[in-house]
Amino acid sequence: MSDKSLSSVKRFFRWVDLHHGVLGFIATVVTVIVTVGVAYKSIQTSADLFSEELKAQKEAAQVANVANYVSAISEALLMFKEADEEALDRFVVSRSELLLESLSTSTLLAQVIQFISDNDFAKLFDTTRYFQEKKFLSLAGKDLSYIKLNDITFTTTSLYCVNLTGSYLSRTTFDFPDFSYVNMENLNFNETKLNGARVYWSNLKDVSIELSGKEENLPLTFSQTSFIFSNLQGLRLGKSNTQSKSLDPDKLNKQQQKDLEVLAEMLFNTKSLYGSLLDNDLKQLMLDLNPKKYEELVSLEYFLKVDSVPNASLEASRKTYSTEATLVAHQEAWRQRWQDKIDRWCK
Repeated sequence: MSDKSLSSVKRFFRWVDLHHGVLGFIATVVTVIVTVGVAYKSIQTSADLFSEELKAQKEAAQVANVANYVSAISEALLMFKEADEEALDRFVVSRSELLLESLSTSTLLAQVIQFISDNDFAKLFDTTRYFQEKKFLSLAGKDLSYIKLNDITFTTTSLYCVNLTGSYLSRTTFDFPDFSYVNMENLNFNETKLNGARVYWSNLKDVSIELSGKEENLPLTFSQTSFIFSNLQGLRLGKSNTQSKSLDPDKLNKQQQKDLEVLAEMLFNTKSLYGSLLDNDLKQLMLDLNPKKYEELVSLEYFLKVDSVPNASLEASRKTYSTEATLVAHQEAWRQRWQDKIDRWCK
């Protein structure tokens, strides 16, 4: 080793000797940081595992509650039979009410609703029972996204702030329901109808109407329904936005035109479309087919008439609805207005 190299080594060790306290402190800090980092990661992992375990326990407890509920209702059906129908209704309402409030998963909620219907208690969702001094079951605020319901008839049922996103309704009928702030985006209707519904500020974007059952019944899907400030863009026949790739361009265009005509007829059977959003091609076709009827459906005065607004509040209602329509048209942002409504009324 050269004298120069030896000199450099000596200077390095001399520096270490002079600063050993600082180096020791740095080493200690590094050790603490590494230790804390490892400890934090360990705590975080434990917390995640604990959270997952709690979630699993909660779901297991809810499944057990559903099983106990089914058992209790089954026993009640045998006990009450037809001797005391009102007492049986009260029992089912009280047990169902508690259970529906306790469930946090849409799948379990759907199973309970299906069970209630399968045992001929769908009538308990009838909100007019309130006026008969009878309790009813409420679906207000329920998350029923990505679920399946089959063969149910809901009569005068109120759906307030209900989430039905991506769900599948088969042979389900809503007779004279009241829908407010309901999210039905990507909902699939299979022989399902909204009959005489009042649909207010609800999202039906990309709702698909399955081509099953009797095709002549398709135009009756929204029979006598009023859509007020609702989003009907992307309404389509079939399960997909895109048509079959096997069709050549000419056949594809003809099929799309035929589908539009069915959708137009479907909407001509509604009572009102006031303030609601439609795809431009569907709107144009309705104007071409029956301009007078289309103008009637989007008219405020006609809507106030079919909505049976009392004369006493006619002026106030006219002002409220026209102001809202102006805001929607001016902002060209229905979804933002929709989100504002959800934030205000559903949270």
